[in-house]
Parts: sequence; C-alpha cells; structure tokens
Amino acid sequence: MNIAAAIINIQGKILGQTGRKTNVYYSEGQGALFVFMGEPLTVGNVIYAASEMELMMNLDT
Repeated sequence: MNIAAAIINIQGKILGQTGRKTNVYYSEGQGALFVFMGEPLTVGNVIYAASEMELMMNLDT
C-alpha cells in the first residue's frame, strides 16, 4: 500500500476515535505529523507521529 493510503488509513482511525478531522504534515524520508484540523503545527498540537517505516508497512493495529 502506498504512503498516501497509509496516511488516509491513520486519519480514519483518529477520526473514529476522536470524532475530529486531522491535517497531516508529511516529509519524505521522515514521516508524518498529525494535528487536529485548524490547529497550528506545534509540538504541543501533534496528536500522532508516524515514521516513514510505519507508513510503508501500514500495519493495521
């Protein structure tokens, strides 16, 4: 599965658990940071960080 699909999968899980949509900041080779929609990207607002390896593996856990 590609990186975009993995990001969408994680966003769906966060939405299901919290009822809130997320914005994603992705950096190739680094991974993705997830923050609630409308919140600025700051360390305190990151609700989930996914490494590049996690995104490539896309584990459904």
